[in-house]
Amino acid sequence: MDQPAGHPSGASYRAEIDGLRALAVGGVVAHHTGLGIVPGGFTGVDVFFVISGYLITGIIAAEMAAGRFSQWRFLERRIRRIVPALALMLWVTAGAAWAILTPEDFRPFAQSLTASALFASNLLFARETGYFDSEEGMQVLLHTWTLGVEEQFYLVFPLVLIACLRWRRQAMLPVVAGLGLASFGLALWMAQSWPQGAFYLLPARLWEFAIGAACALLPRRPAPRGAPGLAGIALIAAGYALIRPETPAPGAMFLLPTLGTALVILFAAPANAAGRLLAWRPFVWLGLVSFGTYLWHQPLLVLGHYVWFGPLPILATLALVAGSVGLGALSYHLIEQPVRRKALLGSRRMLLAVGGLALALPAAAGVAGHLRAWLPVSAAEIGPLGALRWDVPAPEYVPPSGPVPYVLFGDSHAEHYREALAERFGEGALLSQPSCLAAPGVSNAREEIDAARCRAMPERLVGLVKQRAIRTVIWSQLWARQIYATGAREPLPAAEGVHRLTAGMQRIADSLPEGTRIILIGNVPAAWPAGPQVTGGWPRCRAYWNADCPTAFGADKAQGLAINAALRALAARDPRFTYVDPAAPLCRAGRCLVIQDGILNYWDPHHLTLAGARRVVATMPPLAPTLP
Repeated sequence: MDQPAGHPSGASYRAEIDGLRALAVGGVVAHHTGLGIVPGGFTGVDVFFVISGYLITGIIAAEMAAGRFSQWRFLERRIRRIVPALALMLWVTAGAAWAILTPEDFRPFAQSLTASALFASNLLFARETGYFDSEEGMQVLLHTWTLGVEEQFYLVFPLVLIACLRWRRQAMLPVVAGLGLASFGLALWMAQSWPQGAFYLLPARLWEFAIGAACALLPRRPAPRGAPGLAGIALIAAGYALIRPETPAPGAMFLLPTLGTALVILFAAPANAAGRLLAWRPFVWLGLVSFGTYLWHQPLLVLGHYVWFGPLPILATLALVAGSVGLGALSYHLIEQPVRRKALLGSRRMLLAVGGLALALPAAAGVAGHLRAWLPVSAAEIGPLGALRWDVPAPEYVPPSGPVPYVLFGDSHAEHYREALAERFGEGALLSQPSCLAAPGVSNAREEIDAARCRAMPERLVGLVKQRAIRTVIWSQLWARQIYATGAREPLPAAEGVHRLTAGMQRIADSLPEGTRIILIGNVPAAWPAGPQVTGGWPRCRAYWNADCPTAFGADKAQGLAINAALRALAARDPRFTYVDPAAPLCRAGRCLVIQDGILNYWDPHHLTLAGARRVVATMPPLAPTLP
C-alpha cells in the first residue's frame, strides 16, 4: 500500500507495480460488494502484502547500501503515507456510525475505532471476530486490520535488516527466506488451531511480506518475454476465482496470488506484454489512488448495507464503489501527495503533533463509546422503549452463601428472566448453557454446542439443588428444538421427541429431593412471523431506510405452540410441575405485541427485554418456602 519506489538497484519508477495495486484493490472491493463475482477477491490483501514487502525492502536495502538509512526517517515516511488519510477516514466514519448504528452495534464499532487509531485492530479482531462472520458494528472498520499488520511489519522488519547488515550483508536473503518459511509453517498450523489468529496476526502473515522482500533482494535481470509475468497475473486471477471464505487462511492456496505477485514483480517490464498490460493508464491511475480507495470502500459499503433491508440494489452498490474510488482520488491529491511532498505538515514536529492529535481524538472517542459515555443518535429514540441492553449475564451464577430461593435453569431463554426474577423473588442461582436443551437420554446435540457438556446439565442441576437445599427450579428454554436421542445422528420424529423429552424431565424430578417444585416457563411466542425485518431486533429494524417495523403479529402464528401444549399437559398430570404461559401477558386479542404500552417486549424475535420478562414473571405463582 506504499507509493511507488525504485528497485534497490536504483531502477526508476515501475508503472506495472501500480497496475498490480489496481488488481489488488479491485479484487478486495469487488469481494466486499457482496455480489459474489470475485469470491476470492479478499486475497487482494495478500497481493498488497507482497508488494509492501518488495517496496519497503527495496527502500531500506538501497539506503543501507548508500550508508544513509535512518529508522526515524523511514518511520516518518510511513507516517506521512498513512496517518493523515487514515485519520480523516476515521473521523468521517465515526460521525456516520454515530448517526446510523444502533447502540448495540455502536459499542463494538467504538472498540474497533480505538484499535484502528492505534494500529492494533488486527489484535482486537483476532480475539473478537472472524473476517466473514463479524458483528455488524465491527464490520465498518474491519479492513483496518491490514494497516495494523503493515505498521507492525514496519516496526520490526527494518531491525532484522539492520542486524543482517551489521553481521553479514550477504545474510539478508537467507534470513528473509528462513523467516518466510518459518512464518508459512506457522500459518499452516495456526489455520487449523487458531484460524482467527492465523488470519489477522503478523507472525502468520510475515511470509507474504518475505516473498516481496526476497524479490527486492534478488538481482534484477533483464526481463525475458512476458510469459512469466503473464503467468503471475493468471495465478492472481486463479486465486480470486478458486479461493473461498471457507478456505483455510492463510494456507497453501494463498500461494496462488502471492507467488503470482512475485512473478509479476520479477518479470513484468515495459518491454513485455505483462508490463504493458499492467502499465495501462487506467490501471496505473487506480493503483495510484488505491490506498484511499481501500480506506473508504469498506465504511461506505458496510453502512450502505446497514441501512438497507435485503440485498442492496446493484446501482446503489456501484454508486458506493464509484464513491470509494472518488474519495480515494481526493485523498491522493488533497492529502496524501501534499503531505508526502511536505507541502502540508512540512516539519517532522508538526507532522507528529498533528498526526498524533488526529489519531488521539478517534481513539478517545472510541473509548467513550466503549464506556457508553458517547451514545449514537438512535439511543435517544429507543432508550424510552426500554431497548438499551448493556450487559449479557454470565451463563452460571450461584450465591456464595445463604439460602438460595430458586435456581433458574435452561439456556439463554432462562438468562433473560434473571433480572426480573431477582426483582420479584430475590437473588437466586443461574445454571444455563447457550443453545442447550437436555434431559436424561435426549438433547438437542448439534455441532455448534458442547454436546457432552449439554447432556451433563441435568446432572449438574440435581447436584446443585441437593447441595444448596433449593426448593424451586425455574426451567426456561427455547423449547422448540429438534430432539436427538443420546448418541443418535438423526433427530427424532417430533411426537417421539416430545414424548422422550417430557419423560426425561420426569426422571429429573424423580432425582430431586421430595417436595422440590419445578416451574416450567413455556416457549416465548417467537416473533418471527412479524417479518424478516425484525430478525435482528426491533431497534435494528429502525435503522433500515426501506422497511416498516411491525409492532405486533398474529398469536396463532407464534412458534413453539405445540411444545407449549406438551409442557402444559405435563404439568396437568404431574403435580411436581407448574406451567407458566408467557403468551398470556404478551398477547392480547389474538395479537402478540412487539411493543406493549409503549415499551418493547423483544430484543430479537425470541428473546425478551426486561420489560417483557417482568410481564411474564408477574404471572408466576409464589415460590416454595426456602429451607432454613
